[in-house]
Amino acid sequence: MTQDQTPPPVQPSQVNVNAPGTPVTPAAPRSTTGWTIHRTVMLIFGIIFVLIGLRVLLLLLGANAGNGIVDFIYGITEPMVAPFRGIFSINHVSPTGKSVIDIAALVAIVGWVLIGILIDAILRIANREPAA
Repeated sequence: MTQDQTPPPVQPSQVNVNAPGTPVTPAAPRSTTGWTIHRTVMLIFGIIFVLIGLRVLLLLLGANAGNGIVDFIYGITEPMVAPFRGIFSINHVSPTGKSVIDIAALVAIVGWVLIGILIDAILRIANREPAA
């Protein structure tokens, strides 16, 4: 073989995984009710995380509370943050101007994440299929 010539490409051998006589076992279907409940709960917690995250961002940037959208975000997230107020002796820090670091909202995000993980674990246990 000279330097100009390239070797022929190697052809992979083909294997038939579904050869005759090989039983095909379909995957077990998921419980549609349990799966739907799981996805719905995770969607709800996802919305909670996003809303509280927006609250933290708006407060950090010193958003105008008189704006309708900002007021809506603050109003809708207050009941989600309220149970976590007072866990620490400080609820917010105001470094400069209108900027606020809402410690209670950050604790609320951690708290809701833990609650979401707990509910997810409970749903997974309840959705387990019995051993055959």
